[in-house]
Amino acid sequence: MTTLQFQPLKSAVDIAFWSELGDLKLNAWKLSEEKVNLQGTCSTTLGAGMPAFVQLERSSFTQSATAAIQKGHYTVPGSLQNFNTENGFKNCDKALALKHAGQRVWHNILTGAAEEHPSCLCLFLLLSYADLKKFSYWSWFAFPALKPPGPFQVNKTTSLQHEVQPESAVQIAAACDQWRQVAQDHEDQPSGSSSGASQLPFWLLAKPVEGDWQAAPLTAFADVTKQGCLVWLCMSDPSNNPDHPGWPLRNMLLMAAKRWEVTTLSVLCVRDHRGRLDAARSLCLSVTLPTIPPDWEPSSVVGWEANSAGKLAPRQVDLGASMDPRRLAESAVTLNVSLMRWRAAPSLGIDRLQDLKILLLGAGTLGCAVARVLLGWGIRHIDFVDNSQVAFSNPVRQSLYEFEDCLHGGKPKAEAAADKLRQIYPGAVSLGISLTIPMPGHPVAAPQVQQVQADTARLERLIEEHDVVFELMDTRESRWLPTLLAASAGKLVINAALGFDSFLVMRHGGPPAADSSSSLPAAQPRLGCYFCNDVVAPLNSTVDRTVEQQCTVARPGLASIAGAVAVELMACTLQHPLGINAPAAVAGERVNHEELPLGPVPHMIRGQLSGFTQMCLAGQAFRQCTACSQTVVDQYRQSGWPFLWQALQVMGRICCSQDWSEYASCPFCMAKSWCAVEDCCYFAAFTGTYDCKRSGAFMSYKWIRSFTLLFCPQWQHLSPACNKMAYKLV
Repeated sequence: MTTLQFQPLKSAVDIAFWSELGDLKLNAWKLSEEKVNLQGTCSTTLGAGMPAFVQLERSSFTQSATAAIQKGHYTVPGSLQNFNTENGFKNCDKALALKHAGQRVWHNILTGAAEEHPSCLCLFLLLSYADLKKFSYWSWFAFPALKPPGPFQVNKTTSLQHEVQPESAVQIAAACDQWRQVAQDHEDQPSGSSSGASQLPFWLLAKPVEGDWQAAPLTAFADVTKQGCLVWLCMSDPSNNPDHPGWPLRNMLLMAAKRWEVTTLSVLCVRDHRGRLDAARSLCLSVTLPTIPPDWEPSSVVGWEANSAGKLAPRQVDLGASMDPRRLAESAVTLNVSLMRWRAAPSLGIDRLQDLKILLLGAGTLGCAVARVLLGWGIRHIDFVDNSQVAFSNPVRQSLYEFEDCLHGGKPKAEAAADKLRQIYPGAVSLGISLTIPMPGHPVAAPQVQQVQADTARLERLIEEHDVVFELMDTRESRWLPTLLAASAGKLVINAALGFDSFLVMRHGGPPAADSSSSLPAAQPRLGCYFCNDVVAPLNSTVDRTVEQQCTVARPGLASIAGAVAVELMACTLQHPLGINAPAAVAGERVNHEELPLGPVPHMIRGQLSGFTQMCLAGQAFRQCTACSQTVVDQYRQSGWPFLWQALQVMGRICCSQDWSEYASCPFCMAKSWCAVEDCCYFAAFTGTYDCKRSGAFMSYKWIRSFTLLFCPQWQHLSPACNKMAYKLV
């Protein structure tokens, strides 16, 4: 007799398994180090020279992994513990982890669970650490085997072909193939947990004194031995070694010695060819087992897998070196945002942001700053609209341009910005559209009318096709048309404007209440747009400007600050359940971070570098706003281009046509009694100020004249006395 040796198991891990592990760690497990159940597969059809292995794939994480089992394969259970840090992985008590796994196997033997579910004897353990930034994975597999009180001795080793007569070999092969087919059919059923589903990789073969070989579960051992049957223990053997069985037989023989109290056992190691038992390769063993004392407990557990160098040490898999650089970039871009959900913002809705289509109106200092922060949020679809070329002064202030972009008259800004964005991140979907946005008060020559109409139509389509519009232009009047179009389409608008050392970032409120797409609660006032707080219409602000007024003269760091605040305001708004209709944040309000992962949503943020201050303000929508009011939006929807063309030619006509008489009233309380001096809201104006009796508003009389001149040129609404006094005071 010689000591029986077993062929150790090795791990065979598909790349898709590591990819799935990384996804689960990032999006599901996060900071958890709890153990996770796995399912591996073993094969009985390996060719010569192939090691016995347990294979793990992407489906190994799901209970439905058995649905893809091939013929000649069977599943084995395992557990995974993934550590948060490399030090945690390397310094964990691996001896204790293996001991606990061995104790599970011994418990299954003592309780009889291993007889009912033989796969419990084939447990495996996987310790791992995933470096998500470098796509590097550390792992160490263990296949726990309990060390018996004495060695297993083998008396004879031969093939099934030589052990029995050909007729008996055919019967044995048929019985084993039928048993395994029934077991696999049960495994393929999601709810299969009955006898056949757990009878692999071990079962019994019994031959009565008179009769054929028949397969039976392990739980039938006592019955078939009482009947005087010849009994063989069968195993689906993952080993292809001609002399040694596979590793799982170790725990099975210990169970037979403990539970069945046998000292000798005949074992058939089933090996396949093309999915059927191969009598020439299958081994027949006559094994002598040690006696197990009643109070005996296993003293040691073995089973750690050796690495490629043959040492008992972890393995490292570097997927980064073999991955497509574009895919590496794509995974890395979303990594930082996904990590926010581990601790800082567990309820953050990443998909709501990353699936957005963003339209940037303006590819200057603000446009470049906003685009870079959008990429940081993992947003891929970013389109630019601009009509200018890259100038020599741009690259030092605008982060998407280089010196070469300025040569030969300069590249179109929108196209150059889109190209650079795709260079920074190849996964970006970015277009540059050279387009002049029509503006009120800017003269349009007769030959240009058709082009202005075409530009307006294209801007309409662009706003309809995108989810969020950023208004980042240099002039106030260039924001009027996009604001109106976005209000009509119900799109979120984020507005950013710069002064020398100050900035304004604001979000426009939802569409007017009459719009059926508005989800604004009835009691909640609609928030205003960029033009709602103005008392003058948007007119040509580029006339008679000196050189420092023609350029955006601002402190160099201001645009980056404002651009970042603008994108963060967008992200905060879209994480609110009401989205575009989210109410303005109230100072001191308590925040439910599950509902608002990025906190409450302000309406306007005004920042000042002089003193480094910032404050949040809110303003309701103005009922007579020239851009987002119900009347203006309705006029645009009804008349379309004719209405826009009239407004672009003479902005004052907006408030003086289509029964817009309310624009000749008090801009605060809407009182219309301008001419009755004794009962007029303008009564105090004759002292040089304006005091609205109904609302308590107060402003200088010169602003009254500006409001009247630019917003409503029809001076007949004022009495001659008011006219004369207005001219005199201003």
